[in-house]
Amino acid sequence: MRQFSENTFESLVADTQFIRWAKGEQVADSQKWEEWKKNHSDKTREFDEACKAVRMFSFATPAISDLEVDYLKQKAFDRSKKQRNTLGTVVWMRRLTRVAAVLFIPLLLFTTWTLLDKKQLETTYSSLVENRMDEEISVVAPIGTRTIVDLPDGSKVWLNAGSQLTYPPIFANNGRTVHLEGEAFFEVSKDETPFNVENFGPTIKVYGTEFNVNAYEEEEVVTVALVEGSVSLAKSGGELFLEPGEVSFFDKSSETIHVERKNLEHFLCWREGKFIFRDASLNSILRVLQRQYNVEFELSNPQLGSYPYNATFQNESLEQIFQLLELSAPIQFDYTKGYLNKDGAYVKGKVRIK
Repeated sequence: MRQFSENTFESLVADTQFIRWAKGEQVADSQKWEEWKKNHSDKTREFDEACKAVRMFSFATPAISDLEVDYLKQKAFDRSKKQRNTLGTVVWMRRLTRVAAVLFIPLLLFTTWTLLDKKQLETTYSSLVENRMDEEISVVAPIGTRTIVDLPDGSKVWLNAGSQLTYPPIFANNGRTVHLEGEAFFEVSKDETPFNVENFGPTIKVYGTEFNVNAYEEEEVVTVALVEGSVSLAKSGGELFLEPGEVSFFDKSSETIHVERKNLEHFLCWREGKFIFRDASLNSILRVLQRQYNVEFELSNPQLGSYPYNATFQNESLEQIFQLLELSAPIQFDYTKGYLNKDGAYVKGKVRIK
């Protein structure tokens, strides 16, 4: 019998789109995952086990106290009346532990608790907390997609395309720190424990709030747009505090910060598939399109990249965006669409601008 692939299993349960589909929240993706299963016929067992694990775990756990966790655990233990076959139980304990190590779900559903006996659960739970404290979880929003992350403290993060958020499975008592590469919108749960966002600019200290951070490695400027609450930016000699409605701009080359009061829609609308550009260079627009549509751009003349644009796009196809840009400047787009090669690998689309 073929050995069970734990790596395939873990990659599935760590995939946000797979999780939502398996929970019945994204029915439109059914064809995509059925094709995945068909194309990976040797991984059917891992696929089915991942579906089962997703449906057994709660992936939108609210922030709860330790007392509530203990109460729910005890209540579930008291309801436990049956024991599974010892070998089967050990296998499932191993699987559930590996799922929790990837996603760290603080609270299992009652159905999971009742499958296992109290002693095994207490031993595994204690081991999980003890052994996974130093490990980190990384969630990636691939090129062309957006995703939502629920943090261990109940905070919620929206990740834009081509972004990555790294955080511990359990926040320590002395601080909650996450690391961002790319763009994200944060809704941070209020707590006395400090919340910090490390990025390619100054560390952001959060005091229970909503804000957007754009910190792609390839961008020259890191922006922080504050919707409500309070945040500060670490700088030599102290902190620079922002007020709601303000946007900070950190220039990486000069390491300087300036703050302006702006229309925040320009910085927040990406969550709705909308992009607003004001006096933006063609180069900066192309970097956004590259992340959103998974294509490569080539300029026949580098000077074209500095041409300024004022444009708004919302859910247009890439071809429609090209047509709009061609109306605004004397340029042309030659677009070669992406395709699957004979090996089944995806080859990115390419756009030549002249």
